[in-house]
Amino acid sequence: MDFCSSINDLPASIISDILSRLPTKTIIGCKSICKSWRNLLLEPYFANLHLSRSPTSLIIHQKGSYIPESDSDIVNLLEFQDESDGQNLRYDPVMKFDLRICYPDGQILLVGSVNGLLCFCDYTNECLFICNPTVRQYVTVPEPKHKTRYPSMIVYGFGFSSISGQYKLVQIYQKALSDPALGNCSYENLGEVYTLGTGKWRSIGTVPFGYDLRLYSVTLNGNIHWLICDMECPYSICAFDIENESFRGFSYVPGLSRGTLYKSLGLLEGRLCVCDNSSNSDLVIRVMKEYGVSESWTKEIVIRLESDLTCLLYAQVTPIKVWRNGDILMLWRDDFLCSYNPERNSLEQVVVPRESAHIVDRFIIYEMMLHVASFCSLKDFAMEKVDMF
Repeated sequence: MDFCSSINDLPASIISDILSRLPTKTIIGCKSICKSWRNLLLEPYFANLHLSRSPTSLIIHQKGSYIPESDSDIVNLLEFQDESDGQNLRYDPVMKFDLRICYPDGQILLVGSVNGLLCFCDYTNECLFICNPTVRQYVTVPEPKHKTRYPSMIVYGFGFSSISGQYKLVQIYQKALSDPALGNCSYENLGEVYTLGTGKWRSIGTVPFGYDLRLYSVTLNGNIHWLICDMECPYSICAFDIENESFRGFSYVPGLSRGTLYKSLGLLEGRLCVCDNSSNSDLVIRVMKEYGVSESWTKEIVIRLESDLTCLLYAQVTPIKVWRNGDILMLWRDDFLCSYNPERNSLEQVVVPRESAHIVDRFIIYEMMLHVASFCSLKDFAMEKVDMF
């Protein structure tokens, strides 16, 4: 019987299997152990294997006009620690990423996170980037045809098709046909799609419905979803089929009022959810139990906005995670992370971990998205100039 004298004597597939089960930070360190491991970790096979096992984490982009420049536009990847004896967000400085190297003096907003790839937009310079913070690679997306010019607006979405294996960035250009200052304004919506690796945008013609540029899209099951802001539309949610590049009315949410004011679309335990905070008495989180079936929408969580919870009134609230003990992690507006306890109907502030403890919380604005770390290399996409950061 042959015995392996060291781990390097094992078949490459077994070494990949072992390494793919390690924490992301540990895998990053493994690249420095030996050349053979480094080459192994750069293989698409390993990236796909690791992605299939990578736990969901929380990516936080912090910014603010009154915080030191060194602390603004920092992205942190936090791990959910959800144990029977307590819940927490774990911060490790190794998983801290400075996005300012991608642009000189812009103002960035997150667009979406898919399979470890993060898309963000520099609205000041009107630039788009796709990066993988884990491997510290990014590409600058070519300029689309349409730019933001008041009163016209632009909405973006980012997604992945498991059929073709393509990553696509979609732009919805809402061209104003009149000046809103003169009254009601109508829009003509035009769509463009950028497929990662092609180096060019393509027109997909007119786009139905109206969209709120302040709200994030949600990618699930090969579709990018947005809340619809049309007051007369029979649908509540629109979906863009990433593979077929087509828009459609996706679902009507029973009991949800028209418009997008004080509403947010998100994912809760892997299902689409809508958080509605437009009432003066209740905050309601509805969950789509069966994907694509409008009749499966359920009032999963109802929070009575009384006594100490009146602070939540008339603000956008984004649910992030249901902890094992039933508490709900939520982002109120864009500056207060909290945990709601259903049994006590109470809120508790959750401190966002960071290195710079001197920053006053009220001066920080957060963008938060669920994120799965991956080792997908942007160098695998032809026609893309990959830079490191």
